[in-house]
Amino acid sequence: MAGCPYFERCGLHQNLGMQAAIRVWRSFYCDGVHTRCERFKLAEAGVEVPPRLLPNGRLLESPDRVPERRGRVA
Repeated sequence: MAGCPYFERCGLHQNLGMQAAIRVWRSFYCDGVHTRCERFKLAEAGVEVPPRLLPNGRLLESPDRVPERRGRVA
């Protein structure tokens, strides 16, 4: 199967800071079954893709909503 036609302009790799996570998403969706990707579906429909939308349809937590860790760090 050919890769996702929107890969170059998708922006997913700009939203995820962790290279390991990017590889997982890319392997499963971009290089795999990109028709299951929610970002792909919106792009195909001509709808603007929210920057924080993940391929599975969930929204990436914004940094200001991540709970602060308390306690000692070992």
